[in-house]
Amino acid sequence: MTTLDTPRGPAAAGGSRTERWYGRLDAIAYVGALNLLVIAFTLAGGIVLGWAPALAAAAACSRTRLRGDSQHLLRAFASRWRRRFVHANLLAAPSALVLAALGWNLAAAESPWLRAALVAALALAVAHLLLAIAMDAHYELRRGRCLRLAWEFLLRFPGAPLLLAATTALVGAVTALVPGLGPVLSVGVWIHLCTALCLSFFAANDRSLPGAA
Repeated sequence: MTTLDTPRGPAAAGGSRTERWYGRLDAIAYVGALNLLVIAFTLAGGIVLGWAPALAAAAACSRTRLRGDSQHLLRAFASRWRRRFVHANLLAAPSALVLAALGWNLAAAESPWLRAALVAALALAVAHLLLAIAMDAHYELRRGRCLRLAWEFLLRFPGAPLLLAATTALVGAVTALVPGLGPVLSVGVWIHLCTALCLSFFAANDRSLPGAA
C-alpha cells in the first residue's frame, strides 16, 4: 500500500518543477533587489563614499542568504551600510587608489603590451578588493590584517583571482550585450556570485588547515 504523503509519477515531477521555478524566480528577485539597493545606497553616499559600504553590505547580505539564514533584505542592508560606512571606506581605500591609478594609465597607454599588463593588474586589484570585502564579512578581522590576508590568499591560491576576474568579465560582457541588465540585475548578480566564490575559497582553505575536522 502506498502512503498518501508520498507523491510519485507526474505529480511528483510537477511539484519538483514548481519548486525549481520558484527557486529560480526567488533568486532573480533577490539579485534584482540587491542590485537596486547597491545603486541606491551608492548614490546616498555621494558615489565616492557610498560604493564601498554598499558593496560591503551586499556581500554581508549575500553571505547570510548563502548560509540559509533569514533576513529582511532592506533592513539588513541599510543597517550594515550605516554601521560599516567608515570601516568599509577605509578598507576599500587602498584598492580604490590602485584602481584609479591603473585606470588612468590604461586610458593613456598606447602600447598593446602595456595595456595588457595594466588590464591584468586591474583584474588582480579587483580580485583583491572582492576578497577583502568578503573576508571582512565572513571573519572578525582588523582592517590591516584583512588586507594583508587577502593578498596572501591571492598568492597562495592563484586560481581565486582568475575565477573572480572571469566572473567579472562575464557579467561585464553580458551587460555590454544587453545594456538594460545594468540597472536591474548586473551588479546584484556580480556581487552575489563573487561572494559565493569567495566563501567557497575560504571554506576550502579552512578545511586544509592543520587540525581542521
